[in-house]
Amino acid sequence: MTAGREVEDGAGVGAGVDNGAGPGDGTAEALAYLGVLRRDVRREKRKSGALTLYAVALVGLAWGVPLLISAAKAGRADGPRGPLAAHVLTSLPLTVPTLVALAVLLMARGAVWRGPVLLDLPTVSWLLPAPLSRAPLLLPRLMTSALVAGVVGAVTGGVLGFLVYASGAASWPTVTAAGAWAGAAAALIGTAAGAVVERRDRLMARHGARLFGAAGLVVAVPAVTAAVSVARGGHPAWLGTAFLWSGPWGWAAQPLVAAAGSPAPGAGGAPAPGWAVGAALSAVFVLAALLVARREAVGISQAALRLRATVASQLGASLFTLDLRQAKAGLPALRERGSRPAVRLPMPRHRHLVMPWRDLTGLLRTPGRLGWAVAWTAVAVGLTVLAPTLRERAHAVAAVGALVAGYLGAAQLTEPARRESDDVRRSAQLPYPPRTLALWHALVPGVLLVAGTAVGGVAAELGGRGRPGLVVLVACAPALVAAALVSSYRGAVPPHILLGAETPAGNTGAVQAAAWYLRGPLAALVLTAPALVSATRSGALHAGQLGWPLLVGAAGLWWAGRTAHGLYAR
Repeated sequence: MTAGREVEDGAGVGAGVDNGAGPGDGTAEALAYLGVLRRDVRREKRKSGALTLYAVALVGLAWGVPLLISAAKAGRADGPRGPLAAHVLTSLPLTVPTLVALAVLLMARGAVWRGPVLLDLPTVSWLLPAPLSRAPLLLPRLMTSALVAGVVGAVTGGVLGFLVYASGAASWPTVTAAGAWAGAAAALIGTAAGAVVERRDRLMARHGARLFGAAGLVVAVPAVTAAVSVARGGHPAWLGTAFLWSGPWGWAAQPLVAAAGSPAPGAGGAPAPGWAVGAALSAVFVLAALLVARREAVGISQAALRLRATVASQLGASLFTLDLRQAKAGLPALRERGSRPAVRLPMPRHRHLVMPWRDLTGLLRTPGRLGWAVAWTAVAVGLTVLAPTLRERAHAVAAVGALVAGYLGAAQLTEPARRESDDVRRSAQLPYPPRTLALWHALVPGVLLVAGTAVGGVAAELGGRGRPGLVVLVACAPALVAAALVSSYRGAVPPHILLGAETPAGNTGAVQAAAWYLRGPLAALVLTAPALVSATRSGALHAGQLGWPLLVGAAGLWWAGRTAHGLYAR
């Protein structure tokens, strides 16, 4: 009982790691008995998992494989090495290690609320407090998470490797296998890092935001360097070597870089000399990381496991009802924490400045959103600059991708309006009707997004990469902000949308719910994409390409006000 009480109090340090239970504590007998009782439930879970796997495989084979083959044929149609393909291949020594490091960081960040060791609530409530050994309870969950992550990582890496082949690499089996290894290594290292994060739950609760913020800044430096390398089409040889030998992320990337077979200009020789040593080092590091994760997993506190089990249950319930905002609110790692802004704005002296001051202060309290807005805006500008250099289909995809990136940046800037829509009482004391309030909330995001795209356009012009499409992108900014406001004020999905209607092709509830959630950005993209595509394709501007997006933006603001009025009237 004493050992069981130690684990229930479960300090996040290693107190009561094994509940004081030894090999003959009856753990095996208890788990075997519970396995018999839950045999039918586990059989149903296996059937459900097999059905899900079959559906994913069917969709992948029916849609994914033909798309990859088409991409490979299109990428190699005009010869093995086009200008863009050469840029992609020569930048691999920078981009692949950066992607591996980013994947590890994101998996470790996700462990703050989920973690690789995830139990269900009955196990947390009934089995963990019992005087049983914890290893048979926790280690199978860790191994399952590592296996699933490794398979998903290998498939994702293999797909990316095949796309590298489409850019001009010599042999698709070799480069696909090398990409699969890089993806699997990233996933397994991320799983091990997640176990360490889950084990240090109390430390992460106090300092996790600062630690991951600093890690994000560290990863951002090579990410920017890799982006510049892709844009310029080359990098110094020593820089690629430094990336490839900078750590486990670089070691795992070396087989893919070697298989692609494209050294940087001026590098000479093989693109990744000594890649076999790097591959061996990455394999040893993955094994060592998994052994560390195995040791750390047994010491995860009961409080951490209970928190993750509760969050997973709440998240599942919210996703089942398609209440995405409520689902996000249930994640401790994703809740917005109040903080003092880095820059304090002076109190407004005029009533018309209250709303802009309020929205700017809210954004300054969450600087991460401003950072993501800048990043997505930069992606939008980059894709607009890149689009004229691509062929027909890729050109249209790049132009639409620029609008999608612009919308994502606008969505970060309209977070103050979204937070008010979560609880309409926050704006009850403001002397504005809902329609006017929505227009006020469009002011700051609109100014920031227009300014950001304009600055990006000026920078591209100064760098000799000015495009007429950048002017159209600036004109599309109000429409993208209006679409983000429509999404901000949409509220919870109505029940009749979820119920749908029965048709020979099945129930329409899922399609209706998706259309209901995405109606704002879909309308903005459908209406503004022709103007941006035509401007990037023709290389010339005319009044219609600028006037039409502005007209769409005005209509979108009216729609946002109408949506806000409907939400407040509920």
